[in-house]
Amino acid sequence: MSKKEYKLILFDLDDTLFDYSQSWEAGMRLTIRRHPLTAGLNEDDFYCKLKTYSDELWPDFTENRISLREYRHQRMEKATADFGRAAKPEEMDDFQNMFMSACFEVIAPVPVVEECLSKLAERCRLGIVTNGPEDMAYTKLERLGLSRLFPKETIVISEVVGYHKPDWRIFSAALRLFDAKPEETLFVGDNWEADVAGAIEAGMDAVWINPGKLQPATGHVPLAVVERLEQLADILT
Repeated sequence: MSKKEYKLILFDLDDTLFDYSQSWEAGMRLTIRRHPLTAGLNEDDFYCKLKTYSDELWPDFTENRISLREYRHQRMEKATADFGRAAKPEEMDDFQNMFMSACFEVIAPVPVVEECLSKLAERCRLGIVTNGPEDMAYTKLERLGLSRLFPKETIVISEVVGYHKPDWRIFSAALRLFDAKPEETLFVGDNWEADVAGAIEAGMDAVWINPGKLQPATGHVPLAVVERLEQLADILT
């Protein structure tokens, strides 16, 4: 347990404050069934193709080689082409809009997470640093019932600032936003490279949320490793 008093705790959003991977899959599968572009295709096969291309192309987006819209279009172009279909730009935009709506449908508050965050908010300031797109971040928090704890002015989004975790500049942007020092700041996230190693390199302590019991990819040493966000209370008291 740590006796250190942090003045600021920064959180990753997806798969840290809620299970976004589950929401992404549920929303995407629902969209595949509903949208004319993919209706009639084998849902499992198309989902696996799209997920593969999403993962393959993600570094191109986070390293600023392609825009968010290009990322979304390219994964759809590749996936539909594998099934002999040609996707028009307006169809891909419509698919994305339907997916976001479907994804939001399955996002719901997690009471134990809200309780944990509310208690932490009584002791220090809270913020978010996310690599996710701006057009989804705020709605996710609304659906989670966390907007009161994370108003827009406390959220740093890579698409807005132009840098993606683990780039030290996005962490620096968050510290400037809160006028905070790295040694007084704790970062909490699920991704080893982006959240843990990135935050430690930026001078912060980090807590790794690791429900899958993955092995660290580098020699960085986090403050703690937990399976669930609500375990933070045990670490910080």
